[in-house]
Amino acid sequence: MACTGRLRREFRLKSFGLDHREHLDFTRSPWFSSPVPFLVYRVVICLYQICTYSVAHSRYGISPKSLIYLTEQGYIILTAHTIVSAVLCFVDFFCSRCRPTSSDDHPTFPDEPTTQSTDAIYQTGQSLTLPWYYKGYWVLYNVVFSAGLFITIAFWALLADDEGPYSILFHAINSVVIVIDVVVSGLPYRLLHFVYPSAFALAYMLFTVIYWAAGGTDFFGRPWIYPVIDYGGNPAMAAGVAAGSVLVAIPLCHVILFGLALAREMLSGLVKRRSLPISEGVRMEQHKEEERA
Repeated sequence: MACTGRLRREFRLKSFGLDHREHLDFTRSPWFSSPVPFLVYRVVICLYQICTYSVAHSRYGISPKSLIYLTEQGYIILTAHTIVSAVLCFVDFFCSRCRPTSSDDHPTFPDEPTTQSTDAIYQTGQSLTLPWYYKGYWVLYNVVFSAGLFITIAFWALLADDEGPYSILFHAINSVVIVIDVVVSGLPYRLLHFVYPSAFALAYMLFTVIYWAAGGTDFFGRPWIYPVIDYGGNPAMAAGVAAGSVLVAIPLCHVILFGLALAREMLSGLVKRRSLPISEGVRMEQHKEEERA
């Protein structure tokens, strides 16, 4: 019943938006009571992304033309996501150390309501306005993860012709990082936020059309970026792959990650309820119901 109610709420019109009550969901993990382990995790993943991207391109070379490939763009924005997430966790940790508060409070950021105004908003049942940088990070999170999973599936299903270290790193390990992050982090995942990665995919497909029409070529001088979207040689297949990617494949990848996030929420909630006294568990459930109302 709880899962059914959760899914029903996902289809409300306001679920397209970027408002969320709890800021700590973006910088904390539901699995740890302290922010330190999650901060360490964020820093490690950030350093891993930066190092692997740098080492891979120092070995295989880098060219501005590599930016025409979705794989390259996907890995760049995944690395950008890890950097931004690490910075936000550092800011959260620093603010929490400078302003000791109760366990129910959260650090104050620019443009964020104070604790007193936050309590008043909860009492009146209004929704909190998420600061712009959290909203931007949330959009980036949705785009990076859904597009990253799509890149992995599309490459191994349609394009894979070798299994070298570069292919495994950029087309397999990237999704391992994504799945681990969904499981470990507390970032909210909304079903209707598929519009953001789909918009990104649409922009990329429009770019491939313009690039082809302008006479662009791949690294080997062939008149396409990927052979499955050869608009000159096989326009029907190219149009089908482009439309299917935007309208079907990307939303489906988003649904898969949403299901993983939903399982994380249910499991972490169960663990918390079992670790709390009965009265605390009941109060936590009441608080969640008030947030969802």
